[in-house]
Amino acid sequence: MNKFITCLVKKISESNPQFSNLELKKMEYGLVCTFDEITKFVPYFFIFWLFSLQKYYLVALMFFCPIRLFSGGYHAKTYWGCFFISFIIFGIIIILGKYISIAKNLLIILTVASLVLICIFSPVDNINKRIKSQERRLKLKHLSIIVTLLLSIACYFIPNKFLNTAVISIVSATIMMMIGKIE
Repeated sequence: MNKFITCLVKKISESNPQFSNLELKKMEYGLVCTFDEITKFVPYFFIFWLFSLQKYYLVALMFFCPIRLFSGGYHAKTYWGCFFISFIIFGIIIILGKYISIAKNLLIILTVASLVLICIFSPVDNINKRIKSQERRLKLKHLSIIVTLLLSIACYFIPNKFLNTAVISIVSATIMMMIGKIE
């Protein structure tokens, strides 16, 4: 698929010569990342659908991915490493969220602790994409905090049966950020 994306970007560059090499590289990187995510999330959906857990998966996705997008964190070295680690993380979130009952007071504590850790440590650099400017780092920090705060509030407005899954997703995104910080 990478060859297809490379050919696509080459065609774009031929028909739009105004793009610089840097812009074309960014375009190619973005397309590769997008394709990699789609080829993970679609199979996960079907797997969780087979077990009638697709709604929990969608909740986990909604509360995990936006935080991860801005806060960063651990990234596997290979596509397949990422595929299986992500699947395991989503599986743990869904199983804990659906089958483990957590007291509301503890859920609130976990949510607040996650927000505090995001405020202190985000964003975390990715080995593939370092944050080069202080301005961008500050922007990502603010976005991480805002998104985490909004999601933390939103999880108390979704149906109660998904509350555990939403909070565990926020906590998991925070844990992945901390692991990325340590790495």
